[in-house]
Amino acid sequence: MWLLSRRNEKYDQGILNRFFKFKEGENRLFAIERVKGDKFKPIVNFLTGETKSTTPANLELIAWLIDFKPRPLSIYLRSIPKIEEENVILNVGSDSLRSLKEEFEIVETPETKVIQRNEKSITIISQINPSLKITTIVSL
Repeated sequence: MWLLSRRNEKYDQGILNRFFKFKEGENRLFAIERVKGDKFKPIVNFLTGETKSTTPANLELIAWLIDFKPRPLSIYLRSIPKIEEENVILNVGSDSLRSLKEEFEIVETPETKVIQRNEKSITIISQINPSLKITTIVSL
């Protein structure tokens, strides 16, 4: 609930609307408080590795919760450079590899661990940027 008033960027309301499916004129804070925990189960399963995929709405809510940018998903996907088939290097020498490393930023997947789980909630810790020591804890 704390984030609801603090994360209010251009597309954030749309992200929340897609996940929570607010009714017209509905108080969002009260609507979120009434959501049953089962709605978050697919997110928990995805974050803990029990499932390998999830819906775009779930991914966008995760991105909103941990303040991942760029968001929403459609903007993030457009920000990834596309590699044309004709530019794929099959025999990579050290010079070619160096130029590839300079051209593309290598992004590590954040390590995510469940730190507390019971039948009604789960708390997850994710180290988003180890070099900057940025860590996010999300409770669902």
